This record gives sequence, C-alpha cells and structure tokens, in this order.
Amino acid sequence: MQGDGTIEGSPRNETCANSDSCGTANSSSLSEGISPAADTVRRAANPVPLYLIPQAIAEEIHRHGDAIAEVHVARTRGHTYRITVKTWPRRDARAA
Repeated sequence: MQGDGTIEGSPRNETCANSDSCGTANSSSLSEGISPAADTVRRAANPVPLYLIPQAIAEEIHRHGDAIAEVHVARTRGHTYRITVKTWPRRDARAA
C-alpha cells in the first residue's frame, strides 16, 4: 500500500517540504559561545534538600512572578541543591 506515506511498511525517509533540514548537524556550538541576555539579573537561593525544591521554587515564583526568565537547579555537596533564578529587570509601571 504505497498511498499511506510508507514504503514496505516503513515510513519514507524524506525531509519536510516546509523545512530546511538537510540531514544531521555537522558542527556543534559550545555553550561558552552562547551569550546570555544582558538585561537579566541572577539570584541564587540558599541550598535546599531535595524534598524542599518544589517549595523553594514556588517561593521564588511568588517573589518574582512574570519577571522570571530561567530557573536552574544544581546539586551541591551533602545532598543539597542550589536554585538559581534569572529574572528580567522590573519595568516601571508608568512606562508600560
């Protein structure tokens, strides 16, 4: 059955007509080469144990609201985790 988009039961190996994919990537980018947004502010909370991560993130969300750009959780020594929050600078209410 050739009309259903398969060849002998396997999907066809074609690129989409509306994408510019030409196979796999042939080069990689280093994370150091990616520059962070210049107008973000980084804030690190005190290390917390695993079971308190949801509460700590919820506290940061309540504190910063829609200004949050990124949240990172990294394991530190002693089975604790460091939560780093990047926020956009607060806009002046009169400017909006």
